[in-house]
Amino acid sequence: MVNFTIIRRDIRRLGGTSLLRLYNTLTKQVEEIQPIEPGKVRMYTCGPTVYRDAHIGNLRTYMMADWIRRSLLAQGVDVYHVKNITDVGHMRQELVETGGDKMILAALAEGKTIGEIAEYYADKFYRDELRVNILPAQVFPWATQHIPEMIEIVEKLLAAGFAYESGGNVYYDVPNFSGYGKLSRNFGGDLLEGVRVEADPLKRDPRDFTLWKAAEPGRDVKWESPWGDGFPGWHIECSAMASKYLGERFDIHTGGVDNIFPHHEDEIAQSEGAFGDVHVNYWVHGQHLLADGAKMAKSSGNVFLIDDLVDRGFDPLSFRYLCLTVRYRHRMNFTFGSLRASERALTCWRDRIWEWKGLPRLDELPPETEEWRQRFWDTANDDLNLPGAVSLTWNMIRSDLPGQAKLDLMRDFDRLFGLDLDKVPADYEVPEAVLTSLEQRSALREQAEYPTADTLRSEVLSQGYVVADIGPTTRIRPKTALEQQAERWPAVSSSREIGSLLEEEPRYDYSFILNAYNYVEDVRRCVTSMLEFSRDRSAEIIVVDNGSTDGTAEFLEGFQEEHDNVRVFHCDHVIGDAAGKNIGLKQSLGRYIIIMDASTEIVGDLLTPVTEELSDGTVGIFGPYGLSTDDMRHFHEEVEKGDADAIQAYCMAFERGAVQKVGLMNEGFRFYRNLDIDYSFQFKEQGYRILADSTLPLVRHEHRQWEELDDNQREEMSRKNFGRFLRRWGNRPDLLITAGGRAFDTGFHH
Repeated sequence: MVNFTIIRRDIRRLGGTSLLRLYNTLTKQVEEIQPIEPGKVRMYTCGPTVYRDAHIGNLRTYMMADWIRRSLLAQGVDVYHVKNITDVGHMRQELVETGGDKMILAALAEGKTIGEIAEYYADKFYRDELRVNILPAQVFPWATQHIPEMIEIVEKLLAAGFAYESGGNVYYDVPNFSGYGKLSRNFGGDLLEGVRVEADPLKRDPRDFTLWKAAEPGRDVKWESPWGDGFPGWHIECSAMASKYLGERFDIHTGGVDNIFPHHEDEIAQSEGAFGDVHVNYWVHGQHLLADGAKMAKSSGNVFLIDDLVDRGFDPLSFRYLCLTVRYRHRMNFTFGSLRASERALTCWRDRIWEWKGLPRLDELPPETEEWRQRFWDTANDDLNLPGAVSLTWNMIRSDLPGQAKLDLMRDFDRLFGLDLDKVPADYEVPEAVLTSLEQRSALREQAEYPTADTLRSEVLSQGYVVADIGPTTRIRPKTALEQQAERWPAVSSSREIGSLLEEEPRYDYSFILNAYNYVEDVRRCVTSMLEFSRDRSAEIIVVDNGSTDGTAEFLEGFQEEHDNVRVFHCDHVIGDAAGKNIGLKQSLGRYIIIMDASTEIVGDLLTPVTEELSDGTVGIFGPYGLSTDDMRHFHEEVEKGDADAIQAYCMAFERGAVQKVGLMNEGFRFYRNLDIDYSFQFKEQGYRILADSTLPLVRHEHRQWEELDDNQREEMSRKNFGRFLRRWGNRPDLLITAGGRAFDTGFHH
């Protein structure tokens, strides 16, 4: 009989005796947290702006505050936590109208109010915090509900001589507050570098910041004030809400490092100017989260939400585990490879809990159990050294302690980790037929009928379960989504994980390369046309599934199974346009390479003209859509036939042998715009010609990747990529076919 028994025990609340010590940004020292009111800590966290999604970098900062709170709770300190909501109505309305968020623009077009939009994003934020197991704050004050408190503080600052009115605006008089700069260490002239807006002629000093802004004509979102209709400055909201709920002086204020200046510096000036005393005792800031080594930005295509992780089969708590492995004051580089490793580690911990819960109760835990407990809390409370705590936990798991003691410790440690380890069910929901198969297997093993028993085990595994034999007991659980996905097909996190075949001899005459981003019907149309017009040729098709989530991956797997000359590479997220194409380039085995876009369809014999033109060794890239430029800044699709300055990536062909000389694409181009121009110039630098012929048998369809961006996103993403191009090629007019080698001023200088 399969044994699924479980022994449940209460968590022993036995935290270590050490007190939490944190790095105080104000004093630049690690200090022991000493509450103003013994046994109670009042803490404020700068919360989300709810006209956009909170990304995983934001959530890392909120988890830092959560771990501070959990550590204090574990040592018996009560924590009253306030986390503000900056709602859209508090922001300048043009940020909503032109901020580039397609969802907001669509919501406004549907007649939704700004308040409804704020509620939508706030609800998503609450849900995401819950998914990564962040304890909810006791109070979530909304900025627009605290305008009277903001006005009151502004009045106090005016009365105390720390503010002045000018043209209906009220400004903070920075030179009049002697302590300005003590948090950020920005003093004197350094402050001018932090001024992020254009010069305001109404200010006495360019360093002064706005407390209250007069409403411009036609503005709907505004409030009455002693200085006329207007709206509050950004920084004043935290001073007002923190003092209302936590008092004029409180214990801990948390946020990201980007809040230090000017936001928190200004908050100190406002609150201490208004109340005449220290505002906060301990300022704690979390460092940035990078994604694939770069700062997260929409223009880079590397902003990830919890939804993105879930869509790719990850448990949100695997991200929480990942954040445990890097100190909060250190930058953290998020990759999907590290997230996969974190999910495997978390699954391992859950499996151990699952195993230990089935052990018989011990009358008494061994004395070394308390030694492990003390070491854990001493480590964790040392400036929130969670990586050290995780390492110690693994050492404890590998130790000779009995499983019952390990279970007790893991329950205790998880009060800080917050991974819900004790919620691992003893009896997972498993169909009766599967349990019957396992009972039959157990009987077969007892009779030494191991081959038949192994066959039954394999059948159960194939149905999506993990089977573990622990002594005489057999346990079973469903496979995680990630475990199931990994069995379907392997995925990579970067082009570096794919080896190069470029030095091998060609095995085909042609290699088609397609970089697929969702839009499965476009992908289907494109690869079908590749197949149709290369049937009588020696050709291969390489498709890189660049983080698709709409069924493209499933279609490509089926397409690959049906055709021997098709190879598919899956990426576990969008690794970027250049990186995806580089995978195809490195894996190509055709003498000629043809890179295509999913919006393009072949409608005739493309391969004959490609072969004829590229047989001329002077031609580097050949394609139908040629660009020319006179100034490196404005490229025009006007070359119908003949030499061009660049070929657009809807279809570009070149010899495989040239890639070894020219090199791979610049992976700084995560977005496709201008990458084709940049790569064309790589060929031109090596002395190759770029040749266009608009009569090639191709049809361009709607380019969904472009059309589904709003104007602001298009502009920002294109501008950044064009900047990359100019930095590399801006002083190379000699490469232009129209320049004739003459020098001209591109307006760009190194």
